[in-house]
Amino acid sequence: MSFKKVTKLIALFSFVVLVAASAAMAADKPVLTVGTSTLDEKEVLNLMATTTGGNQMMVGLMLAQSTLPERVDLVNQMAHALLFAEAARSKGLEARPDIAFQIKWQTMQILMQAYFEQNASKWDMSEKAVRNYYDTHKEEFYQKPGAHTRHILSQTEGDALNAALEVYKTKDFAKVASEYSRDPNSAKNGGDLGWVEKGMMVAPVEAAIEGASVGSLVGPVKSDYGWHIIEVTERRPGKQLSFEESAERAVQGLQKQYLENELKELQAKFSVNIDEEALKNLGGIPAPAAAQK
Repeated sequence: MSFKKVTKLIALFSFVVLVAASAAMAADKPVLTVGTSTLDEKEVLNLMATTTGGNQMMVGLMLAQSTLPERVDLVNQMAHALLFAEAARSKGLEARPDIAFQIKWQTMQILMQAYFEQNASKWDMSEKAVRNYYDTHKEEFYQKPGAHTRHILSQTEGDALNAALEVYKTKDFAKVASEYSRDPNSAKNGGDLGWVEKGMMVAPVEAAIEGASVGSLVGPVKSDYGWHIIEVTERRPGKQLSFEESAERAVQGLQKQYLENELKELQAKFSVNIDEEALKNLGGIPAPAAAQK
């Protein structure tokens, strides 16, 4: 078996540390025993399923085509992972704070995922339910007026003017933005900010966008980030999106609603206590005073 395949298998079996933490988990006769760690038949099959994305049919096909020596070789790769886990345990690494936290956090994530999978199956995600969510939450599916905007951010007003002159000369806003803009996120997209709606930008930039004519350069405009050259390339009016246009977002909204209901039930069942005193100086860094509303 190639080294590449071995490392892939070891990566896939990284959670073996958690599985092997308790030998009592193995209800069947162990197929593999390494030190105090064991894997029974069901666990071996589960690990095989991880290599196929959980496709049980593919696992069956793999088994039907694999000879006994090939199966032994596969399980031997699992043994390698267990050997490393046993070696780590023998050196007391389980008790090391950073490792103990990783095991604790991964356990919580696995349990959380299992809870979601079990409970999400009870959620009504039929088209009727999704459409009902859309009908009762129309405000979530209103598309606000917007302006498709791009900009070039400069450190000084002079640099911004030079960038604007370069745009006038080359007639290529995107090229100038990619070369001169100090906003790395938009520069790689030719200065494109996408569709900008009211409230998304700092006040000076928002005012400039609102007053801009489509296709004309505006600026330099000063903000806390620097000096902007702005161009609005297109405007769209506000409108109510149809169910067909909103179906995907409606599905997400309904899922979020179910999730929030689950959280309310869990918060009523289990106590949640946050020590605000401990948070005041978290990591030795005092919390700044909250802004006055």
